[in-house]
Amino acid sequence: MTYPSDWTRSGHAPLVRGVYKEQAAPGSASNVMIRLSDPLAIGNIGDQRMAALVIVTDPGGSGIFSDLYLVRQQENRWSIVDRAQLGDRIRVNRIEIERGLVGLDLTVHGPRDGACCPTERSTVYYALQNEQLVKVSTPAQNTPSSIEGAVWTWQYTLHVDGTRTTPTESGHYTLRIGPEGQLDVRADCNRAGGHYQLDGAHLTLSVTHSTMAACPPESLDKQFLAGVAAVTEWHVEGNRLSMNLTGGGTMVFTAASR
Repeated sequence: MTYPSDWTRSGHAPLVRGVYKEQAAPGSASNVMIRLSDPLAIGNIGDQRMAALVIVTDPGGSGIFSDLYLVRQQENRWSIVDRAQLGDRIRVNRIEIERGLVGLDLTVHGPRDGACCPTERSTVYYALQNEQLVKVSTPAQNTPSSIEGAVWTWQYTLHVDGTRTTPTESGHYTLRIGPEGQLDVRADCNRAGGHYQLDGAHLTLSVTHSTMAACPPESLDKQFLAGVAAVTEWHVEGNRLSMNLTGGGTMVFTAASR
């Protein structure tokens, strides 16, 4: 994959097996070395499948520079969304995509550190705003009150291959997550219920009983219930609820009422 770079003559770095090299200048004995760093993360930002990764550049001088890239998956292809400079001679210990943000655990330079040897741990977060990576403060934690009590109406499911499943009548597919652990489900012509477990951003929905009416052939009742059973994480933004699924994919709901 080819990444934009400020260090190459073309402005691009076509990595092959995670590495790209070119002369620092015509006739120079020094090379610009660009490589993909080991830690990376794949997850959902909104309803889009994203990867967050770090490219490290040694331009042949004294500095070694790290940049964060956000890459979007669309129809089995990856395209670069944006990048952000992280700094010179830092270490990236961990990357995660959670609650719609990119989080990085870094080792950076403290006030007494030499340029070669950073020692101070730092956690930074980036949000995607208007297709740009923007550094933000520590994210607010999801609270149960932001999901409990509402009737959530299914809008669509985004699958890992980029396709969508969208109900023709979204009001026929709903969830209500009650404050006492109760789960109420409408799956087209059937009603179901059960319980749920919340642990921070992690969510498990368990359907324990359901009516057994025969819905029309075009119904998505079975697909909807299968998605509900596969939920692993949740994130609310405004009146929009995104639920990540085991194996990838995201179910997207909007709040109908409280």
